[in-house]
Amino acid sequence: MDIAGLKIFLAVARTGSISRAAENLNCVQSNVTARIKQLEQQLGTALFRRMSKGVILTPSGNVLLEYAEKIIRLAREAEEAVTNQDGPKGKLFIGSMETTAAVRLPPLLSAYHRSFPEVELNLMTGTSEESLQRLLEFRIDGAFVAGDLANDAVVAVRAFEEELVLVAPPGISSIDRIDCRKILVFRMGCSYRAQLEAWLRKTGRLPYQVIEFGSIEGIIGCISAGMGISILPCSIVERPQHRGNCSVFGLPGEIGAMTTWFVRRSREKPGKAMQAFMELALPPLHGGQGPTLGG
Repeated sequence: MDIAGLKIFLAVARTGSISRAAENLNCVQSNVTARIKQLEQQLGTALFRRMSKGVILTPSGNVLLEYAEKIIRLAREAEEAVTNQDGPKGKLFIGSMETTAAVRLPPLLSAYHRSFPEVELNLMTGTSEESLQRLLEFRIDGAFVAGDLANDAVVAVRAFEEELVLVAPPGISSIDRIDCRKILVFRMGCSYRAQLEAWLRKTGRLPYQVIEFGSIEGIIGCISAGMGISILPCSIVERPQHRGNCSVFGLPGEIGAMTTWFVRRSREKPGKAMQAFMELALPPLHGGQGPTLGG
């Protein structure tokens, strides 16, 4: 067994799919299949049971899952201990939602780079669901995510409170006059998309058509052109380049507010680079440990 093979095993176990694991790892599906077969041959037992849709862990696979996480975690801690004896160094991978990366993170990332130039800081954007998946697969070290968390494998600290607003084409005077049934959103797994769909169901605006985008600029540009509606953080639509391009409406408390959390793996001691990042990103808590949600 080697670390690379265990990471591939972990990706398949977490996604329940050879193809999805290959996509997440940016490698070909045949390579993932070959590495899993090689690992099964080495251990003399089946690790996955092939189903019509995806795979599930066998009892032996479940046993290996716990050890794989421990081995990968210890390898990372060993690397951290050896390379960071004098101060934060090495690589740090942070995940984030597109909206948080656009508005909240630039000053933080700039300050971190100035303070710790020997750390190679990498930012990976995606939905909250994607960031959590990457975190559990040891592909990132921490992430900014939103929405409800129920996973005892992560520790969460409150980072930001976002006010969410309904964004509609320009010229609409009242939220009650919105009759557009096209929603412009990020892909599945986005917490803001989930809020918007919950609001549509609650207000009886059914059915609706979903149009997915990969960028904030694309969503807002198409809203201003009259294509549809969305729910976004107020901090996004208040940016100078977006003011006046759309109609913006407040939302009820349960829909119009969302917490952004900073999450990391609960069973892993933060290295110096991560500790420094948390102290800078979460100054009121001094990087301290928040509640373990779902545990």
